[in-house]
Formats: sequence, C-alpha cells, structure tokens
Amino acid sequence: KAQGYEISKFKVTDGNCYEIYGFDKDKRKVEIYHDPVTGKAVKTEIK
Repeated sequence: KAQGYEISKFKVTDGNCYEIYGFDKDKRKVEIYHDPVTGKAVKTEIK
C-alpha cells in the first residue's frame, strides 16, 4: 500500500517464486513476481 498497490491475491508457485496480483495506484491490473530469497521483483506485468 505504501507504493500505491492494492493486493488482491498472493501465492507461491511450484518453483517457490512469489506471485502477487492486484492493482496499481492508477487501478490497472498488475502481476508482480518476486524472488523469494532476495525479495526483489523479477517480473512485472501491467495490463
């Protein structure tokens, strides 16, 4: 929320990657994939 994102779903993939689904501050759909070790976003999709 601090960065303007609203999270609607959080899941862990079979490869232990974190997938976060939600909306950005402009209400666009967003999918963000995070490395579970570093916590860094490895892929971001905005639709």
